Amino acid sequence: MRASFKSPAARHIILAIAGLGALIAARPAPAQTLHDVSALKAQVQGFAGGANARIDPRLVVPRCQAPAMSWARADVVRADCTSPAWTLYVPIDQPYAPGGQPAAFASRPRPAIRRGERVLVEAGGQGWAVSIEAEAERDADGNRIALKGPAGRRFTGRIEEGGKVVLSR
Repeated sequence: MRASFKSPAARHIILAIAGLGALIAARPAPAQTLHDVSALKAQVQGFAGGANARIDPRLVVPRCQAPAMSWARADVVRADCTSPAWTLYVPIDQPYAPGGQPAAFASRPRPAIRRGERVLVEAGGQGWAVSIEAEAERDADGNRIALKGPAGRRFTGRIEEGGKVVLSR
């Protein structure tokens, strides 16, 4: 005896059961590996000259091969990852040097870029880099500098170790 599934309700039930079976049989996508937060904290603390980095241990971020560190403010370290793209601003606790600056700032000289100076600005990613010459619109503010490109376009650069200027995101 053959069953007939001509009624729309019966066909919908069969399709729903088949779809449910397909969902159950499907394997979940592999979990993305996560960055070790304690290792990230150690990297930030190393960049900040040993100052305590205040990172919540429950933080969840995708794994990054080599996060780039820079100063966002005198008491905040910026950690950037290009692939996958993420940015963290990590507050730090650090003793102040006699000059009133955090000890990490006092221990390393910061390059001074003044208004009107021409600088080479670099932007890049894995396997590529582009650089242009730009003019500083005003004196550098910590590790940030306002720039004007050759076509008159304004943008912000980030001053890294050794005076290298990179395009800010």
